[in-house]
Amino acid sequence: MAQQQPVDEKELLRLQIQAYEFYAGLIDRAVTNGARDVIMPKWDDQRAVEYKQLADQLRQRLAQLEQEDAQAQPAPTTPVSAPSN
Repeated sequence: MAQQQPVDEKELLRLQIQAYEFYAGLIDRAVTNGARDVIMPKWDDQRAVEYKQLADQLRQRLAQLEQEDAQAQPAPTTPVSAPSN
């Protein structure tokens, strides 16, 4: 049996974003597609908005981590040739 590698924070954020977007879309479809009179007990328009906001917050954190990673990597350098005499 293969060992699983731990998930880094960026991958975890991507998975959480996907989950929140999925549930927000699911709620939107359940609540807004003519099912207003059959609203699920804990699902309403506000819950979908909250999930979308959470996904946006996670996207911002992911962008921040990616920016930090980009800044932490050394800039590529070009070799300098010595002047010939």
